[in-house]
Amino acid sequence: MTANYHTHTARCHHATGTEREYIETAIMRGLKLLGFSDHCPQFFPTDDYYSHFRMRPEETDGYIKTLTELRHEYRDDIDIKIGFEVEYYPEIFDKLLDFLRPYNLDYIILGQHFINNEYDTYEHSTGKNHTAEQLKIYTSQTLEAMRAGKFTYVAHPDVFYFDGEEKLYESEMRRLCEGAKTLGIPLEVNFLGLSEGRHYPSERFYRIAREVGCDFVFGCDAHSPDAVMNEDTYKKVCDFAKKLDITPLERIDLVKI
Repeated sequence: MTANYHTHTARCHHATGTEREYIETAIMRGLKLLGFSDHCPQFFPTDDYYSHFRMRPEETDGYIKTLTELRHEYRDDIDIKIGFEVEYYPEIFDKLLDFLRPYNLDYIILGQHFINNEYDTYEHSTGKNHTAEQLKIYTSQTLEAMRAGKFTYVAHPDVFYFDGEEKLYESEMRRLCEGAKTLGIPLEVNFLGLSEGRHYPSERFYRIAREVGCDFVFGCDAHSPDAVMNEDTYKKVCDFAKKLDITPLERIDLVKI
């Protein structure tokens, strides 16, 4: 593995370390490309909700400026890409794109942690006791996001927790994977979920994705410098991929918004 496109910063308010520390760890551990994709600001249509787990709009200039300067400083050692991890909320997505375009980002990735949106339903994908209808909403919303043509890949596509009817889960995740395959959008095998013993990456999901013939990418989802190409986590991910006969792409084509 020589490239990681999923790296956070302290600006999301639940990660630690400086950008320089992430970069120097990546260089020390042999990465040739490091993509930053911190949790993107959002512009909610209500003043009653405030998100405490993503970058604020007023922090964006500092994020871009810091990474642009570090990209120049380390240009002989590593290729730095600048992007965001974005939730797809259809009713405010165009406003977000209008905000992001002037920054000339290298890419954005899709990280769909919520179904519908977070500011009036707050139905988190990792919650328990999801209904069949909520699973269908997650799948349809993720597919709609992919069809927008703005996302480079889907982070933790198996983040939605579902312990209901197995046939329904298989049907919906096959629908998601077939959409990704048709659109040529890679699916991420997420390091953070594996390192923390979460329900993802999910063997049952990736068996479906492999059968469909999807493309895969490894993503550190680093929220601390040590999580960038952590040796123990990387071994676990490689074992996971080998067990399921998954071969990740070394590099991916970045989609400009």
